[in-house]
Amino acid sequence: MAPSELPRTTGAEGTPPTGDARRQATQVPFDTELVPEVWAMPSHGIEWCDCGQHHDVDRKIVLGFAEAVVEDREWMTHDEVVDTAMDLWNYESVCEFFFMAIRRSASAVNGGEAQRYRFERGLEIVAFFSKTWQGCPEEICAVVSGHRD
Repeated sequence: MAPSELPRTTGAEGTPPTGDARRQATQVPFDTELVPEVWAMPSHGIEWCDCGQHHDVDRKIVLGFAEAVVEDREWMTHDEVVDTAMDLWNYESVCEFFFMAIRRSASAVNGGEAQRYRFERGLEIVAFFSKTWQGCPEEICAVVSGHRD
């Protein structure tokens, strides 16, 4: 199933946030069903592991990284999703392009960014991100980073 074909959901209190989603994320987690297609979808992004061998991003791998970050195994905060993805990719710092890709992944999997997600949904967001992440465009990344507040 193509990422654009994944089921979309709406928030418990209306539609997903628009604009600067980081400040407008809904307080209430989205009420959604498990989307197993995320685990079955092929990877179209760059390799997350730099060992030289291809490693499919599966639930076991994402769970291993999430267990070191997530405090409550029922919920994942948006920040824990970001931290899990950063750890999976072995990034010490990230740019706005990384955050944009996480927001895009939350929209594709969850219907929008939220302050917290059900644990399984958080894992799916990290997996979707990892299977679609193309990296940041280095030639403009420094320019964007230099203008951040």
